[in-house]
Amino acid sequence: MSNREVIHQYLKNLSTYLSRLNKEEATEVIKEIESHILDVVEAKEQAGEKVDANAILAGFGSPRELAEQYVAHMLEGTPPPVGFNAIQTVKKGITRGAYYGMFAFGVSVSTLLILVGLAKFFLPDQIGLWSSTHGNSVILAFAADTQPNAEELLGYWLAPIAVLLGLGVAKLTKSVLRVLKHHL
Repeated sequence: MSNREVIHQYLKNLSTYLSRLNKEEATEVIKEIESHILDVVEAKEQAGEKVDANAILAGFGSPRELAEQYVAHMLEGTPPPVGFNAIQTVKKGITRGAYYGMFAFGVSVSTLLILVGLAKFFLPDQIGLWSSTHGNSVILAFAADTQPNAEELLGYWLAPIAVLLGLGVAKLTKSVLRVLKHHL
């Protein structure tokens, strides 16, 4: 059997023993183990050593033993197998980054829309949504001078529309942040 077939068979057996986990968690574990195996294979190839898949897999233990460690960790809270912490740290970092990025984006957009809506009452000629000549472009702007022959599209209706859109974006941001926080 080739090295690739040996590794594939090992991962297939491991997958069978991970049946107590939900499909998503089992897939994550399989991908992680496969990544570790391929890292070892690559390191051996770069060092010019002969790659023996059976010897590499022996270092991980039998599929049953390895699966028991992962299942115990995920279902019972025992310490994670070696290497598991690395993938969890990266996953949390990505989720945390998405959380703060979404917060900054959502708050900025909703605040800007609400400010546009409120400012329309104080600076009606300088804030608006205009269509240029022949309707080739639409411009939402804070502008002292609008384009010549530009026609304002919404007039004072821009104020409630912008405020409602801003509140909608704020509510959507809050909902998305709640979901992301659950995954932190």
